[in-house]
Amino acid sequence: MSVGYVLPLVFVCLAQQNSCKTSSNKQSGKEVSQTGAKQTGKALPEGTWGGVHISMEVTAKGAAIEYDCAHGTISEPLRVDNDGRFQAKGTHVREHGGPIRNEETPVSHPASYSGKVNDKTITLTVTLTDSSETIGTFTLTQGSEGQLFKCR
Repeated sequence: MSVGYVLPLVFVCLAQQNSCKTSSNKQSGKEVSQTGAKQTGKALPEGTWGGVHISMEVTAKGAAIEYDCAHGTISEPLRVDNDGRFQAKGTHVREHGGPIRNEETPVSHPASYSGKVNDKTITLTVTLTDSSETIGTFTLTQGSEGQLFKCR
């Protein structure tokens, strides 16, 4: 979804104050994303999608993502438009090698997951929304476990 579509939605949410909730629900049979925008189109097929340095498990409610030294979540249903494109909100957490200390709290960053589906392949771009840092662009294939080299 382009900025031209998102900005008007933000202004509508602000104008109506609490009318746009942060939880996903259904209105008129269409999914409503965390941003309040109706997501139309077909659902991304559920199951495992993987590639080099990434594995993603898609469910009806979103996705869990594993990278070599990070993990993330997509917290809303993944729906593709007529061009095969999608955009969703979630989180991204960096990991590190070695033991995790008892008092250590992982730092979670809000993230935007955007991509394009072409048959059984997804091109996925992950961007941290609090810093505009692009984590990377990955190619995933439906049914593939992915090739991960976890930090140890």
